[in-house]
Amino acid sequence: MARCYITRSYEERLAIQSLWEDGVQAKKIAEKLGAPLSSLYSELRRGQDGSRLPNQRLRYSADLAQMRIQQSYEQRGRGNGQAQKGAGNGG
Repeated sequence: MARCYITRSYEERLAIQSLWEDGVQAKKIAEKLGAPLSSLYSELRRGQDGSRLPNQRLRYSADLAQMRIQQSYEQRGRGNGQAQKGAGNGG
């Protein structure tokens, strides 16, 4: 059974970064992590910083991916008690 909706740990992100920089194929990285290939591609997109590796692959940054996922956790729900302006209620 595939492990869907599992958040990667920072250590797993570092492993992805290392393997990706070493030129390992996405399919092999997904197999190594026991993750669906689609989840790995989502993770690779999350950590893209726009630069390229010497082999012309888009660079993956574990630090950037970790920061983005933590930001998304902080923005979930209505935890801060403030309603969004202009959302619903015509105002």
